[in-house]
Order: sequence, then structure tokens, then C-alpha cells
Amino acid sequence: MPITSVRGGDGLHLAARDLSPPIGHWSHRNAEPCRLSHRLVRSALMLLLLAVAVVASCADALALEWGVGGPPQKRRDLEPIFQLMKARGLTQYRTGLNLTQDAEPVEAPMFRKTVALAKRYSITLHPLINFPFRYGDRTDRGRYPKGDGEALYRQGYDRTYAFVRQFSADVLDWELENEINLLALDSDGKKLFGRGMTAADFEMPVMEDWAQVLHGASDAIDQINRETGSHLRKVLNTTSTMLGFLDFMESRGVKYDVISYHYYEVAGQNPHRHWNGRNLPFDLFKKLASYRRPVTFNEVNCGEIYKPAYGNQPGDALTEQCLRTLRDTFQYLKNQKDVEIESVMVYELFDEPQKKPPENRFGLMYEIDRPKVALFLLSEFAGGRLSAEELTELRTRGL
Repeated sequence: MPITSVRGGDGLHLAARDLSPPIGHWSHRNAEPCRLSHRLVRSALMLLLLAVAVVASCADALALEWGVGGPPQKRRDLEPIFQLMKARGLTQYRTGLNLTQDAEPVEAPMFRKTVALAKRYSITLHPLINFPFRYGDRTDRGRYPKGDGEALYRQGYDRTYAFVRQFSADVLDWELENEINLLALDSDGKKLFGRGMTAADFEMPVMEDWAQVLHGASDAIDQINRETGSHLRKVLNTTSTMLGFLDFMESRGVKYDVISYHYYEVAGQNPHRHWNGRNLPFDLFKKLASYRRPVTFNEVNCGEIYKPAYGNQPGDALTEQCLRTLRDTFQYLKNQKDVEIESVMVYELFDEPQKKPPENRFGLMYEIDRPKVALFLLSEFAGGRLSAEELTELRTRGL
């Protein structure tokens, strides 16, 4: 680190001057003490430089926040969850909100309690908002009976404005829907895995409809910012190679401040040579950096978890490989230098055994009192608390 970046340098120069004798009193007998003084000053400067370098290194390591996706308060008591997160060094919590007529009476009061609880445990909330159109409702229960593009825009605007404004002093980031890019199908009815790199790939009626909804939502948040002087951020999500979704939505008037990206990969894959399927591999981090926005990797897990033979138990071959994949993924995200990654959130905190495979086994825990080794691994990266037994679990696996 160059000396010019050291704060307090003037103080060191003053110290050097203070150690010098007054003008007119220089003599040979003063020389040795002064040489010693200058050596002391140089040593002090080197120590200060070392301290600043250590602080800078620690700041870089702490800049990346770690967290989880978890259930809403209507499904679970969040206090023990937030207590666990605090102990594990996890500070980010992504949770879903339905801005629909049937949820309207309970969603805001419930979320208000979540906000208060999150503040108590220093948890940053990342709400993901879903609209009636997700459930096939173009008219928002008859509020906009035409069901046309304007109706979809009003649905996005009015629902977002009414809900988000209540929390403009409490929650910074608002994610506008989830994995909408996966609704885009090619002429053969297949999803755009390995494709979707251009806006033109998303020029289809379903994407035009969704653009209306998200355009309304982003305009609503901009209006709240103007009215309240707040700086709420609009978060837009995509997955895999479908980065053209971001370009398409922006071309349709959807404004966004943060990219949320979902990353599921199997062992041996390098995001600096990201899979594509049809074109040459590309550097995922450089591509994300080209959008000149911060990124949150707010759904991360291993790709092995999708395989039918995944056993979801310690010692199972694919489960153990999943842990190595997660370790490598966390290291890639922590060590890359191309794009500003603000946070990494693992999907998800708990298994959901009522769902069909593979959706039943993404959890870091089987239950609140039954953690998996994956939770220990995430805690290690997050700087959280680990017992001696948990550290042994990681060490015996070379993690």
C-alpha cells in the first residue's frame, strides 16, 4: 500500500520534528540520539503501514455479507431463526411477500413485526415481492377489468406503492419478483438454459406482460423515493446464462439498481469460464460487472442437489461432493475482483419435506435443532460461531 494512502501521516512527520533539537543546538553529540530517533520513526511508520494493511485486508474480508433465504413469519417463529443467524455470523435474510388481495389484511402487519425483530438482531431484510399476475390474475381481482398492458402496469404500481411506502424508513432493497426469466420459452417450448444472452431472446408476449408489471413496480419505488427523500433500491433477478433478461426489462422501462443472481453449479465448474451450452464460455463476474451495478448472489447452492441420487445425509457421495462444490463456490465469490458482490445468501435455511424432490432438500438444516454440515461451512466463511465438534466435521472433510 503506498504511503500516500496512510491516514495520520502528518502526525508522524510532527513526531519526527518534535524529536529534533532546536535550531542552533546541533552538535556531534546530538547525532546519535537523532539517528536513533529517526530509526524509531521509521519503525513506527512500518508498524503503522502494516496495521493499515491488516485493517484493509480485514475490511475486504468483511465487505461480503452472508445470509440465507428463509420462511416468512406466517410460517415460522423468526426469533429463534434470527438468534441462530446472529450466532452464525449471518446478517442477510431473504423472504417472500405476496402483494395480493387475499394477503392484504395480514402481510403488512406481519412484515412490520419481522422488521422490528430483524432490527433487534441486526439482520438486514431482503423482501421479495410477488404480484397477482404470478398466479394468473391479470385484473387484480377485478380492480383493472380490462386485463391489458395498462392493467398490468397499474397492478405493479399500485400494489408496490401501497406496501413499500409503509416501510420506506426501514428496508432498503426491494426485489421485484423471482426467476421470471425462466418463464421465457423458445419455439420448441424449452427454457433458455445455455442461451438468453440478448434482449431479443425475451421478445415474446409473456415477457412483454411481465415487463408491464415490473415497470409499474419500479416506477412506484421511484415515486416513493421522490416523496420521502429515501433511497430505496430496486432489485432485478435473473439466473444461469439469461442475462439478456436484464437488458430486455431495461429496454421496456424497468429501472433497477441491484442485480440479484442465482448460482447453482456442480463440482469442477469455474465461473471464470461459465457454462453456456451453445457459445464459448464466458467470465460470469466480468459479464455481471458490465452492467455497472452491485450484485447479490441471493440464491446459492450446489448443483448436485438436483441429481436423483442425492442422499441428503452425511457420508452420501453426492452430499459430500455438494459440500466441496459449496466451498469452491464461496471461495470464488469471496476472491473475485471484477464485480461488486454485496452479499451471498444460501437457498435455503430449512428443508421442506412436504415438497417433492429436489425441492424438499435444499436446507442448511433439517430443522432448527438439526443442522447439516453445510451450515458449519457457511458459518466458517461468515466468521460465525462453531463448536469444536463442528470444526472437526469440516477438518475431516478438508473443508
